[in-house]
Amino acid sequence: MLTVRRLTPVLFLAALAAAQPAAAQELSSHRAVYSVITLDHGKPNGEAPGTYAYELRLTCDGYVVNQRLRLDVAGPRGAAANEQQSQMTESRDGKKLRFEHRATAGGRQSSLIKGEAVLGDDGSGQARFTEPEGQTVALPAGTLFPVAMARETVRQAKAGEGGFDALFFYGEKVKAPQSVNIVIGKVPKRLATVKIPEGAEQLADGRSRIYYRAGFFEALSKGQVQAQGEPAFEMSSITLDNGIELYGTHEEAERSIEYRITRLEPLPKPECN
Repeated sequence: MLTVRRLTPVLFLAALAAAQPAAAQELSSHRAVYSVITLDHGKPNGEAPGTYAYELRLTCDGYVVNQRLRLDVAGPRGAAANEQQSQMTESRDGKKLRFEHRATAGGRQSSLIKGEAVLGDDGSGQARFTEPEGQTVALPAGTLFPVAMARETVRQAKAGEGGFDALFFYGEKVKAPQSVNIVIGKVPKRLATVKIPEGAEQLADGRSRIYYRAGFFEALSKGQVQAQGEPAFEMSSITLDNGIELYGTHEEAERSIEYRITRLEPLPKPECN
C-alpha cells in the first residue's frame, strides 16, 4: 500500500481493544516490484512513468519494511527522477515503530524524517523525532502503525466486514495521526484478472483477493469525533489475504498514480527459538 506522500500498504481499526484479534493474522515475507503510471481523472495520461518497490521481512521480534517510489517527472531541462524511500521496523505487538523517510529530487535530498513511536499499555503514546530534532507528537489511544493496520484490514475483510474507521500514524510528517475511513467491497470486474507474476504462484495459491478504498483525513480537531470535509487523499487496493498487494491507486488533487505488480518473490522466514 502506497502513499505518494508516503506509499503505504493497507489499514486498520481505531479502537485498540477491537484491534487485538489482528495478532492472529500473519503476513507473508515477500519482495514485490510494481510498474507505476500517472492518472488524469482516473485515466492514464502517459506521463511520469515510474516504479514502486516494496519489501516485508518477518523477524523474530517483528517486521522490517522497505519501500521506494521513483517517478520520472518532466521539467524545463527534461525529465528528472523523484524518489521517496521509507525504512520501518515495527514490533510484533504493534507497540513500537522506528521510521526513516527520505525524498530526493533530481538526485538531491529534499526531505528527511526520522524517529521512533511507542504506545503504552492503554494504547496511547508518543512519537519522538530525531530529524527534525526535538519534535514530538502525541498519539491518541487506538493509534495503529502500518503493519498492525495491514493485518487488521485483512482480518476485517476475512470476517466479512464492510468497512471501518481508523487512526493511522506513519511518521512521514511531524503531525498527529490521520483519520481514515475504509470501505471494503467486491473486486471490480476490470481488476479481477490482475495477474500474479510468473514464478510466484505459490504465494497466491488458495488466497482470496481483498478490495478496499480509503479516504485519509487530517488529524481531528479537539472535540471532533468524526472526520469532516474532503479527504487529503484517497487510495484503493487489491491485496491478497496474506498481505501481498497486487494493485493500487493513490489519488489527490495535484497527482494521482496507479501501480500494478510485475515481480514477486518470497523471502525466508526467520528461525526463532
